[in-house]
Amino acid sequence: MAARPIQPRFTPVTLSSALAVLLSALACGSGGGPTGPSSTPSPPPAAARGTVDATRVLRTVDSGRVLGGNLAAWVAPQALSGPTGSYVVQRGARLLRFPGGNLSNSFCWVTMRASDKDLVKWDDWSWGTDVGSYLAFVEGVGGEPMYSLNPFDHVIDGQPHSALDEARQLVRRLVSRGHAGAFYEVGNENDGSWNPMLSSVDYVDRFVTFAEAVKREDPQAHLMGPVGSGTEAAWRDGFIDGLADRGRLALLDYFSFHYYGGWISNSNSAGIDLSAPQQIPGYVEAIRDHLAARGAPDVGVALTEYNAAIWDTGATRGQYTIEQGLWLADTAGELFGCIDLGDVWIDLTGDDPQGMLTSQTTPPSRTRNYWPMYLVARTLGFGRRDAAVEVLEATTELPTTRATIHAVRGSDGSLGLLLVNKGEALAAELSLTGRPCSTASALLLDGDAYAAGTGPAPHTATCTGGTLTVALPKLSAVGVVLGP
Repeated sequence: MAARPIQPRFTPVTLSSALAVLLSALACGSGGGPTGPSSTPSPPPAAARGTVDATRVLRTVDSGRVLGGNLAAWVAPQALSGPTGSYVVQRGARLLRFPGGNLSNSFCWVTMRASDKDLVKWDDWSWGTDVGSYLAFVEGVGGEPMYSLNPFDHVIDGQPHSALDEARQLVRRLVSRGHAGAFYEVGNENDGSWNPMLSSVDYVDRFVTFAEAVKREDPQAHLMGPVGSGTEAAWRDGFIDGLADRGRLALLDYFSFHYYGGWISNSNSAGIDLSAPQQIPGYVEAIRDHLAARGAPDVGVALTEYNAAIWDTGATRGQYTIEQGLWLADTAGELFGCIDLGDVWIDLTGDDPQGMLTSQTTPPSRTRNYWPMYLVARTLGFGRRDAAVEVLEATTELPTTRATIHAVRGSDGSLGLLLVNKGEALAAELSLTGRPCSTASALLLDGDAYAAGTGPAPHTATCTGGTLTVALPKLSAVGVVLGP
């Protein structure tokens, strides 16, 4: 939420008082010109007090899975070489989804052909990233594969292709490469008109068929669905109830869905909503509650696409702004507290305001949106994709529409804090419970650093007497790590 500008304040004076001031100035002057009004000092930053309770562990998560990403078949495989792998590792991602979004429904990996949602005209995509190049990259970064299976039979050059057979072949290939236990989604956003649509009933049928086939090839495989485009209750409950009524809920390992902060178009006035990240835990809770009610409390929840907005053609409002950066950092922080797997949309792509890396340069380079995720990885993942991160209870006196705090403890006892300031400057004072002070290191991502695309800069944070003190400039995110 943009801060309201401070209006200048004027004190009315009478003519006689103004004349008296002028005469006094002339009488006392030393021959120099008028010095002008003295500057008004800026008001001190508002206090942001809070508590981090190290005795209250809410859950334990794998940061490399929470900070996962999306790769795409529409990027040439050459873009996966050079520094790309190190960039993905440094921003904390281990779980990597492929072949990407809507393309999942119309990509034939066997022939490297791709179509639109009608599955009629099939184009040659031999120039793109194939399964072999994708797996080589995953293995090179110590990653884990997640593949979105095409659930639709198709005909290419008059030759019928069974989607189920191609899924079986894919699983065999991954197992042969040492990826038993990989993650598989069935389709992508088939609740939306931009894809081949399925009712929840039809989707359940396909999910059961594909899940059974995949698990016959790899009993350790993790199956994910319904890959919905949003949080619609009818699609959510229809999928869960459909599996339960058929007695096949045991096939589901993770309920997966997508979440974007908003739809920005030239036909509306929408912008980046900095309060939207705090809606995600409620949606996740509703999913977990419904799973538990149908006898599946141990099924995980995965958010396999998220970003601050979807932009309509020609709309640029909010793209590559500090607000988009803060949305990403705050959302990633929220995910540590509520989901089991997460994949930001999208890592490596071309001219895309949602991208972390751009393939328009050779070698690929980091975009402005890379740095908020990097900050989270350095803070909540401790720069090492920590697989045993304990999420701690953290509260502030301010509403989450104004500022948020996310806190974790690493496997070595380090404390990681991510503070997001959504308005004017704040002076944060955080009391530590159950954890003594230790050496503090901090990184700051503010509007200037985001606009420059240079990444977060070192920042000052002190911890004494059980209180951490750190300044939060206007519209900024600060990551602090206290040593073990």
